[in-house]
Amino acid sequence: MIETRIYSTLVPIYPDKEPVGKQRNFFTTCKNQPVSFQMAYRICDDSAKDNSFYIKVTSALPVSQYYINNVAVLHTSSVDTKQPVGMYPDILLPKKTNPEICCSPYFGNNLFTEKDEQVRLHAFDDSWQALYITINEDGKNMPEGEHEITLELIDRLGVCIGVAKISIKVLSHRLAPQKLLYTNWFHNDCLADIYDVEIFSDKYFEIFENYVKVAAKNGMNMILLPAFTPPLDTPVGGERKTAQLVGIKKIGAKYEFDFSLMKKFIDICKKCGITHFEHSHLFTQWGAKATPKIMAEVSGKQKKIFGWETDATSKKYVSFLTQYIGKLSEFLKQEKLEKKIIFHVSDEPQSDQIPSYAAAHKVVEKLLENYAVGDALSHFEIYEKGLCKMPIVATPDIAPFLGKVKNLWAYYVGTSSQLGAISNRTFHITRERNRMIGVQLFYHNIKGFLHWGYNNYYGELSQYIFNPGINPCGGFAMAGTSYSVYPAFGGKCHESIRQKMFAQGITDIRLLSLAEKVMGKEKCRSIIEKHFGKVDFSTAPQDAQSFDDFIDEIFENLN
Repeated sequence: MIETRIYSTLVPIYPDKEPVGKQRNFFTTCKNQPVSFQMAYRICDDSAKDNSFYIKVTSALPVSQYYINNVAVLHTSSVDTKQPVGMYPDILLPKKTNPEICCSPYFGNNLFTEKDEQVRLHAFDDSWQALYITINEDGKNMPEGEHEITLELIDRLGVCIGVAKISIKVLSHRLAPQKLLYTNWFHNDCLADIYDVEIFSDKYFEIFENYVKVAAKNGMNMILLPAFTPPLDTPVGGERKTAQLVGIKKIGAKYEFDFSLMKKFIDICKKCGITHFEHSHLFTQWGAKATPKIMAEVSGKQKKIFGWETDATSKKYVSFLTQYIGKLSEFLKQEKLEKKIIFHVSDEPQSDQIPSYAAAHKVVEKLLENYAVGDALSHFEIYEKGLCKMPIVATPDIAPFLGKVKNLWAYYVGTSSQLGAISNRTFHITRERNRMIGVQLFYHNIKGFLHWGYNNYYGELSQYIFNPGINPCGGFAMAGTSYSVYPAFGGKCHESIRQKMFAQGITDIRLLSLAEKVMGKEKCRSIIEKHFGKVDFSTAPQDAQSFDDFIDEIFENLN
C-alpha cells in the first residue's frame, strides 16, 4: 500500500515531483564512519484507508531517523534561475528508533501514538515524503562485514504496509580524527533574541549548549569567542545587543579583567566537543577604522568605553589592548589554549582600506606575536604586504593564494559571487555542489574553513530578526546563507540537510586522507581527476550520481 524507495542523500525529494536519481540499497562505510541515506515514500494503492504508520527498525547497527520537513522558499538567488522557488526539503525533525507504541480506541478505531514523539508519519497519494536515516551517527566502531537493515512500515492494526531493506558493508578501515579546523560564526545575540532570554543567563547557556552540541556533531570544532561584542554586520554608528564575556572595571587609566564568564563559555564548548576558539575581532569590519563596542564598570556603573567614536589607533585603545592581551594571555595559558586560539584584526578589508588595516595590524602585531592571527579577505596584496599571515580567503577569490600560502584557510560568503559552479550551502546550490567542498579542501591542502552564519537570524546589517523556518530568505539575496540550523521547541535546534551535506564533505576529507594512505597519493589523486578533472574551487560534479560514483570508487579501492 505504501511504496518505498531508497536514495542517496544527494538526491532531493521534493513533495510535488517524482524523485530524480538512482535508487540503491547498498552502501559501504568505514568502521567509525556514519553512513546516511533517504527513504522516500507515498501511497501507491487507491484502496488505502489509513495513511498513518510507524516504523519498526531491525538492525544490529545503531540507526538514527529524521523526518524531512519542507520550507517554502520564495526566492533562491538574484541570478541563478535553475533552481525555482517552491518547497525545499531541508529541516530535519528527529524521530526515535523503535519508540514505545501506545494504542487507544477512538471513534471505533484503534489510534496509535509514538510515545514522546513530535512527528507522526503519514503517507499521501499526491506527494512524496522522506526520512533521512543515518547509521552510526556517533561515529563509534562498528563490526566489519555486511549488515542488513530492515525498515517496516506498520499501520494502526499492526500490519506491515511497506518495507525497505538496505545492506551496509563495513570495512576494516578506520577514519583518522578530523584535522580541518572548521568554524561557523555563532551569534549569541540572535540566540538570546529568538528565544527571548537574557544573554549569558543560566537559561541562555542551556540553549547555547544544545546548539553547540549540534554544531560539533556536524564537524564544527572551533567557535567564535565573544570576548567583546563582535563588530560584525553592524551599520557604521550602530550597535548590536551587547554580547561580551569579559568583565571589565576601569580605574583611571588602568583596567581590571574578569574572565569567569569566558571560562564558563569555554567549558561548555569543550564539553560539547569544541577544541579551538577564535577571538572576536579587535577592530571594526571593512577596514579596521574604529574599535568594537566594549562595556566596562566605571564608578560603579556599566558604561560603553569604546565604540565607533574611538579611532582604532587611539592611545587609549592601544593602552587598553596592551593591558587586556597581557591578562588574557595569562588566562589562555591557564586554560591551555595558547595554541588553540586564533585572533582577528578586522573582517574583509578591501584594497582601498589597506592603510587603515595596516595601521590596526601594527597596533597588535607585537602583542599577538605568539598567536595565530588571520582574517577573512579576498585580496592577495594584503597577504603579499605581510599584513595577514593566515589569510582566510573567499572561495571565488582563492586562486592567487593556492600553492603560495602555508597556512591557507577558505570561507564562504552568500552573494552572487558564489553562483556558477562555486560550492556553497544556500538553497539554490545542489547537494553535490555543497558536498564537493570537501574534495576541494583536500585537493589543495586547506587548513581551515570559516563561514559567517551558523545561527544568524538577523537580516542584513543586523537590522531585524527572522525565523528561518517561516522566512528562509530572511531578507538576503540567497536563501539559507546566514544559518545552518533552525530554532526548535524547548531551546533546541533542528539540523538541516544543507548542514549535513557540508558535514559529509568534511568526512570526505578524512576518507580521502585514508585513501591516500592506503593506495598512495598518486592513485588517490588520479581517481579524483578521473571524475572531476583538475580540481579548483569552481569545480562542480555533473550531478548527484557522478559524485556517488566517485565515492563508490574510493571505497572499491579500499577493499
